[in-house]
Amino acid sequence: GDNYVNTPIFIIILGVVVFAIALFGCYGAGKVNKCLINTYTTLLVIILIAQIGAAIAAFVLQGDLKTVITKNMENGLKNFDVEGFEGMTLTWDLVQKETKCCGVESFKDWKDVTTFSDGGVPDSCCIAGQVEGCGKAPVDPTKVFSDGCFNLFSDEFVSNISIVGAVAVGIALGEIIAIAFACCLGKRVGRGVAYI
Repeated sequence: GDNYVNTPIFIIILGVVVFAIALFGCYGAGKVNKCLINTYTTLLVIILIAQIGAAIAAFVLQGDLKTVITKNMENGLKNFDVEGFEGMTLTWDLVQKETKCCGVESFKDWKDVTTFSDGGVPDSCCIAGQVEGCGKAPVDPTKVFSDGCFNLFSDEFVSNISIVGAVAVGIALGEIIAIAFACCLGKRVGRGVAYI
């Protein structure tokens, strides 16, 4: 729903804030203004602390995140093939077909959905492809994908976590270097020493 609209807005606002902070640094260095350079340094320190706090929160709350994502995926299952939720139906069909998965944890999750209460699954769960009627009850477990979609997404995320971590550490090191340079520049400007 609204999360798809709010995310780009958040990214635009974040970009404007980063631009404003960079402007403080550039203008302060260009005008040799100690106050602006110190403001820039302070803002960089605040951003670094916020990033460290966000990383700690993400690590601590990862169990809660799994619960929330699983719950939202299960709610999405309930809206499958419901009038007014055609996008949900298309999304589940696409995800299951492309990632070769079925349901949240397994194909058995579909039995809780009104449309498939007889034990069937969507045709997009079929190993042979999305053939009409192949997911009708009784389902042959050897003919549908046995892995749940959440498990595949989770495995993919975990396999890439080291890359995400390395990029985050690289960005943090870059920020620490920028803070060090800004502090040195601020001290030199305060003493009246040329910084070039």
